Amino acid sequence: MKRIKVWLLLTMGCIAGLSTTFGQQPKELVGMQVLYDPKVVMIDGWLTVYYELKLTNNSKDSITLQKLDILTADKVLVESFGNDELSKRFSRDISQAGTAVLPPQETGLVYIEADLHIVPAGFNHRLTYTTIHPKKVKTAIAYGGSIDHLPLTSVLISAPLSGGAWAAVYDPSWKRGHRRVVYAVDGKERIPGRFAIDFILLDSSGRYAAGAEDSIKNWFGYGAAVIAVAYGVVASVRDDFPESPTLSGHPAYAADKATGNYVSIDLGNGYFAFYEHLKPGSIRVKPGQRVKQGDVIAALGFTGQTTGPHLHFHIANANSPLGAEGVPFEFIQFYQLGAYPDFGQFGKAPWAPAPRTEIIKQRPGPNTVISFGP
Repeated sequence: MKRIKVWLLLTMGCIAGLSTTFGQQPKELVGMQVLYDPKVVMIDGWLTVYYELKLTNNSKDSITLQKLDILTADKVLVESFGNDELSKRFSRDISQAGTAVLPPQETGLVYIEADLHIVPAGFNHRLTYTTIHPKKVKTAIAYGGSIDHLPLTSVLISAPLSGGAWAAVYDPSWKRGHRRVVYAVDGKERIPGRFAIDFILLDSSGRYAAGAEDSIKNWFGYGAAVIAVAYGVVASVRDDFPESPTLSGHPAYAADKATGNYVSIDLGNGYFAFYEHLKPGSIRVKPGQRVKQGDVIAALGFTGQTTGPHLHFHIANANSPLGAEGVPFEFIQFYQLGAYPDFGQFGKAPWAPAPRTEIIKQRPGPNTVISFGP
């Protein structure tokens, strides 16, 4: 995944001038809106922000996105996204991914992940685009999608599993990954898996199963203890999904049954931890029950919309597995063992090793291999 380094060498005077400078921009034919208030999280040693920029083409012509700059006052904070990069990050829906053209009266999303050197007070966007007209092509610029406040995440949790090596499987650039799956619940679109991680247990050779991987009992992580990440109250439980003993016999579940058996825990302050794809009959808690950090609550299984036994874990801002916004979180502690730079080698070859390093108050990087203890 391309990592975009952002160097914010700004004075407080420049930051303070945000609202005045941005407020002077004229009304644009292309509207821009940040869908959910982002928060900064530490990932792989970088202060990082994920968010989505919604574009609305209010004109009568189709437009082609040429360049997107992220600004504070009149300074460019982020290396410009050109047309090729925008084509990768822009989508009207899954079938339209890979093109940076927005028809008239339609909307689309630009998925943005950026690494920050320091946290700015806020920023804005400048979009350069061309109109597609039968007689001529015209270049124009639009401003919008301002963010006035960019706080640090306040969600700090312990491990959802013990030991390792666990592969922290995710990548925000995957077109069909959790980061880019939008669910519409009660008429509102949300991305519950914005910061979701799928944990898969590996052996020292990088394999996730011993023998035939079609049998779920051969997977190293199958049946592993799933642990409460903080003190809280169990908010909801689902334990009515059956489990296929083989990958080949697993049903193709629809999106509304993606979670399989799951537990959610109310962590307080409007945050809920979700544990999904749990083993049938393994859930030890019930709604309303208080749990403490480190309690075993269930076992890793193979239920719902999944291609193999693993734990799906994310934190959201409401007690709904699909109808809530995913929020960033950091682990109190873990140990980094290495990573898979080429995910095509996952399960086929050992990961690229790194010196065993204790990581404090961070989130694992994409497709890193970690341990939650000795």
